[in-house]
Amino acid sequence: MANNTYFLKITGTISWGKHTEFQQTIQFVFNHLPAGCIAHDLARDVFATNVYHLFSMWNSDAALAAFKSSKEYQLVKGSYQTLGSYESTTTGRLADVQLFEAIEIDL
Repeated sequence: MANNTYFLKITGTISWGKHTEFQQTIQFVFNHLPAGCIAHDLARDVFATNVYHLFSMWNSDAALAAFKSSKEYQLVKGSYQTLGSYESTTTGRLADVQLFEAIEIDL
């Protein structure tokens, strides 16, 4: 069976003044993600300052499906809904993954 990576992206708008509470909630969830989650990030949209995108990558479709049935997933969606507005969830399989190794970083 092929080793596939799956992604989850959740997008929503967070009300002004609620950003810190939202970020703290997402950090709490990130600290409780299962081992099947191989990467996760929260990003603010540079073109719409109140819009947040939560990205995560999963080592299997089953791991992603289990997360989408979890209390942590409901907490994320509920945070968007309570502190602003939930817009969308996108999931899928990564079609092409490129890897690189940083040898040296000059700052």
